Amino acid sequence: EIEDLDDITDLSNFSTKVQAAINAAKLKLEIQEEQPKPPGNEIDAKDDFSIRASFLALIQLLWQVKYRRGSARDQIYRSSGTSVPSEMLEGIDEMFELADLAYDEHKDGDIKKVLNGMGYNLIKHDTTAIPGYLGHYVAINNDHSKEKIAIIGVKGTSNIEDMFTDGCASAVSYKLDGPFYPGGSSTLRCHEGVFISSERLKDDILPLINNLLIPSGYKIVILGHSLGAGCSTLLSILLRASVPALQDGDKLKVWAFAPPPVLDLDSALACSSFVTTVVNNCDIVTRLNVSPLEATVRLMLAVDKRLDEENLNMTDFKSTVAFLNKIREGTEGKMLMSADDVVSELESALERVDMQDPDHLYVPGKVVLMYDLWEQEQRKQQAGKSSQKDFINTVKDLIQRLEDTHMNSENEAIPAAKEAVLCDGTCKALRFIELDGQLLDDHMSPQYRSGIANILASREDPLEENTTAGITEQSET
Repeated sequence: EIEDLDDITDLSNFSTKVQAAINAAKLKLEIQEEQPKPPGNEIDAKDDFSIRASFLALIQLLWQVKYRRGSARDQIYRSSGTSVPSEMLEGIDEMFELADLAYDEHKDGDIKKVLNGMGYNLIKHDTTAIPGYLGHYVAINNDHSKEKIAIIGVKGTSNIEDMFTDGCASAVSYKLDGPFYPGGSSTLRCHEGVFISSERLKDDILPLINNLLIPSGYKIVILGHSLGAGCSTLLSILLRASVPALQDGDKLKVWAFAPPPVLDLDSALACSSFVTTVVNNCDIVTRLNVSPLEATVRLMLAVDKRLDEENLNMTDFKSTVAFLNKIREGTEGKMLMSADDVVSELESALERVDMQDPDHLYVPGKVVLMYDLWEQEQRKQQAGKSSQKDFINTVKDLIQRLEDTHMNSENEAIPAAKEAVLCDGTCKALRFIELDGQLLDDHMSPQYRSGIANILASREDPLEENTTAGITEQSET
């Protein structure tokens, strides 16, 4: 019997694929495995604490920017794209609800009932929970007076089996049945785990598409959130490569909400005619690739250099005490570097990252990038109305949330997105990890729902967003 190396239910296969992804990341970041040290040659304090110190110092610095020069960060997002045409936002709220429905956790009842209420009939529902396979549903609209629409909703990460798929994150090259766009290549470099799952879903769903949806004249919309968004994109590519008729016009469209980076640079840009990705603010999942991590580490190295210059590098007792006192100052203390210096160092870090590197993946297609306004948080802080917590406790909470994704911030008011730009996966704001306290919350469905609602409301009342003028910038020193 031939062993299936893509069977990630096999723990040996799974561990091999995860280790390959880790090794690729280490190589890019020049991080080597620590070798045992002979007696008397132990690793020194600088080597041991450098990363932790620069990580904490960078978080503190970014929070100081947030409450003193919020406009510097907001400008990074504004300059990352152009105004989103209103027609692109038509139906985005319904598409999100259909994507979120794939989790089958709706408060109003089971998926069939909810779909009926939205004007769709459920014709297929698979609740598979096996690593490398995807839960999904297929539904068709009731009202054919305008056009026939078939929805394929792909479930995102919600259990340990889905995390197996997420964990196989190496960039791997695959041969397609043909090019997925006219004149394109038949080779695709993409997220390994997502491709394996998407290929199996294609094999499962292709008979339904060929025998029912295409002959009956249905336009196909594939959508999902998180892992489901990444798989929706790769499923669409596989279908277009297998069924060239789906490359015509708008016969197949994708709405990808909060996808991880899944495609090489050329393929990600080539999807723009049929994939619309929606990213909320500093959502960490949309930056989970070597490229944003490399840029962020380079920014940390710039911070580390400044710690050395200020004798805050934790190499001895005196510098360690000085560093801890510096961190205790929270957002109120002297900034290690100015907001302009932070932006300059970030620009430098991004320039040094090779976007064509074969291990670097990007979110696909056209990107609607929604973002909140640090300027507004700054104004609240100046007015004494900020919900800003003690910095040390906030960092502890962030680290705890990174370790336990089941934690939530339901009792806290989390700022929702207020503005949006149209860009792609190469834009500046998506090429680094923004170490803000809500980077996990921003990935969750409630934040996407709130952000979409705000963006749509602002289009109805353009004056609503004109609320950040006249903010007095605090001193950076």
